[in-house]
Amino acid sequence: MPRKRKSANGTEGQGVRSSRRSAGGAADDLTAVAVDPSMMNVWGDFMADESTTNTTTAAAASTNDQAASASKPAATATTPSSTFSSPSGPRSYALPIQPPKATPGLLAQTGTLDASVPGRSSISKTPATHEFECPTLLFPQSVFGSITTTAKIAHIATSPTSCHSVAITTDGMAFGWGRNETGQLGLGYTSAVVPLPTQLSIPGEEGEITFVAAGVGKYHTILVGSNGIAYASGGNVCGQLGINNGGVKQIEKFRKCAVMGQVVGGDTGGGEDEDDVNVKIVQVSCGEEVSALLCSSGHLYTTGSSEHGLLGNGETGEYIITAGRLGYANCAKFTRRSIFVQSEADATAAAGGTTAVGGGVDSSGKVKCVPLEDGGQISLASISCGKNHFVAVEAATTSGTDVPRVFTWGSGDYGCLGHGIQADEYYPRLVGALRGPMFASNHPVDAVAGSNCSLVRTKNGHVYYVGKHRQVGEATMRFTLIDALANNSHNVVAIGAGSATVFCSTKAGVTVSWGMGSHGELGYGTGENKSSAKPKFVNVLDSCLVSAVACGMGHTLFLISNEDAEDAKALKKVPKVEKDDIAQFVEQIKGKKSDAGADEPAKKKQKSKKK
Repeated sequence: MPRKRKSANGTEGQGVRSSRRSAGGAADDLTAVAVDPSMMNVWGDFMADESTTNTTTAAAASTNDQAASASKPAATATTPSSTFSSPSGPRSYALPIQPPKATPGLLAQTGTLDASVPGRSSISKTPATHEFECPTLLFPQSVFGSITTTAKIAHIATSPTSCHSVAITTDGMAFGWGRNETGQLGLGYTSAVVPLPTQLSIPGEEGEITFVAAGVGKYHTILVGSNGIAYASGGNVCGQLGINNGGVKQIEKFRKCAVMGQVVGGDTGGGEDEDDVNVKIVQVSCGEEVSALLCSSGHLYTTGSSEHGLLGNGETGEYIITAGRLGYANCAKFTRRSIFVQSEADATAAAGGTTAVGGGVDSSGKVKCVPLEDGGQISLASISCGKNHFVAVEAATTSGTDVPRVFTWGSGDYGCLGHGIQADEYYPRLVGALRGPMFASNHPVDAVAGSNCSLVRTKNGHVYYVGKHRQVGEATMRFTLIDALANNSHNVVAIGAGSATVFCSTKAGVTVSWGMGSHGELGYGTGENKSSAKPKFVNVLDSCLVSAVACGMGHTLFLISNEDAEDAKALKKVPKVEKDDIAQFVEQIKGKKSDAGADEPAKKKQKSKKK
């Protein structure tokens, strides 16, 4: 096991590990970057107590989530009497937007394969064969090798609230495993657990459709075909499947999604905008009960729960069902959202003006927001959904001179939207802190959302964090640089965030994680701690090039490069599991009946309302 290195300040577990490559490592292509002193107080309680400039106490929300949610203001956008124009005008984007891309490789998982356990019971003190406390190669021969001998894994998908996962190979085959209590794996039946990755297909079109992307929510799954069509299966209480039928609460086989303006076999998804005809879907992300799609033009489509403003349409449609019970105007088909906003103060600053003291808020204390003039033309390059919030990064432009903007919306618990307040946002709102001169040559490239936190990665491999992913301590209310990585010249290439975990993997073959993971999802190994307040090395992955990380509930997935001899050497110390190794576990759950208990989505006290 590699020994821990010490950084310049003497702290253990945060130092630089030199690249395993003879050339081309992080130190070779990333020069030291001067860090703004105001950005040094990262992590609140996670890192050294230097300053509290960018950290705001969220104790009230931590002790009483309901009270915090009820008291926070609704940050709705309003149109002012005077309009603020974009300094550079409409942007010319580098299109088309592509499906998620990562270097193909081998699939590894840490955490438990028993998806019926997370959120309901703790892991045993002595891990069983299906409980992994460090990253373990998942059935490289007995499952994936038996079906395809040449294809590697190209895409992995899970989410902070999901106990199931999807992997897609380079030749477009999709595999699903994990919790299946609402038919979310689309296999035609429900079950407590599907223990082995099982090939997924579209009824009537088996073997004819290949897949390029996948998104999973707590109760549902959406696959994106190479034909540009999305398919959904699982729970549909809030319309999150987007099948244009809110009355159907659950389906157990994949069904074609209805997308506004999309023409499929002569039928439309209900839209009338000629610009959206023949919409080709390329990306998907799912929250607990909401879903979002991106098309090749970078346009945003959402469906599902409108609580917290998740749909990005400027409202929740909240209404009273009975005393103490609320309903929301949910949506049952994917509808384009084209209004993007910024705070009035940010708009004034962008135009070179100055906001008066006390300005930028209305009489009730709500932040004043104004629509961006180019909102209808904005193209997004990536999108990620946490439990109840979204973070999206704008596409690059053809000129390369415009800094891509970052937008967040939905639940603002623990400040996870990065606007410095605990307030919901009903429209995609520009994050003002992630633009300006310091991002001109180090612009945002992608982002991930955890349950109550968000991470943004920049061109030079720096990572900015906001929100909270541990049960203890304070929240970070504004996007703040992770200086433990940036100050040591780590060039981060993959990031992930789960229900209580955060991962960063670097170009030099170093992976760190921190947070809380009772099922081994942090990957530290047998006998190691199940939590860490600071970034800590995942030793099993030392020297492994991790191109993608996906964090779920009770488990974490990794995509590990296997391109050359150095990759093969690094992979030798990574344990692996095959079907025979967990045969007893597979037999044990074969007769196990689905027992959704209190998690059953049909019991959710929310009523769908047509829009």
